[in-house]
Amino acid sequence: MSLNGLSHVYENTTSESVHPFNLFVDDGEFLVLYGPTASGKSTILRMLHGLETPKSGTILIDGSDITHAAVNDRDVTLALESYALYPHMSVRDNLGFALRVDGLPADEIQERVESVMDKIGLSDILDSVPGDLTQLQRQTVALARAVVRRPKVLIMDEPVVNLVPEQQAETLSLIKDLQQEFGLTTIYATSNLEDAKVLGDRIAFLDRGRLIGVETPDLAEALVA
Repeated sequence: MSLNGLSHVYENTTSESVHPFNLFVDDGEFLVLYGPTASGKSTILRMLHGLETPKSGTILIDGSDITHAAVNDRDVTLALESYALYPHMSVRDNLGFALRVDGLPADEIQERVESVMDKIGLSDILDSVPGDLTQLQRQTVALARAVVRRPKVLIMDEPVVNLVPEQQAETLSLIKDLQQEFGLTTIYATSNLEDAKVLGDRIAFLDRGRLIGVETPDLAEALVA
């Protein structure tokens, strides 16, 4: 993924919420967007997903310009919070819903769903509904629903903030395992530097809408000192 001169201004404002920046993300890379509140992390993710229109610049995936493509036409999946699960559907149907919409055959849907649930050790809840699950299980299923699509780019916006510390650590480990297992190009936003260092192959540091620099986790402290 290549972001070229990308910037953003929210409606009815004149100042840039994201100043023009360039960033290249390798296939299969785990890139973390790190910065405080209002640093531009979420806005960048929303532009990647198609929920916000850039003021300038382009977004390229595998050389194709998706800057103005519809959400459903860009193969970028946002891992939503657990409350976004369909409450009346089983876990199996929640995970398979988008795949059915995409037109995948039933046997491939079954293989993908069972593969990811086996990987996370929750095959026994496939026929349960979200209301019967713990908060951690619901969050894990929400993550699995994004991964099962095997998108070109997976994006996540602080998905663990509503979990207790023990659950956060478990979920972060799971996120990294799934990303590596399926080779997903992943962009993850967080305001927690320790989380960024645990997850990221590289960390992009943001402050007040500006990209300050990009470093590997072992050199991260130099950019926040």
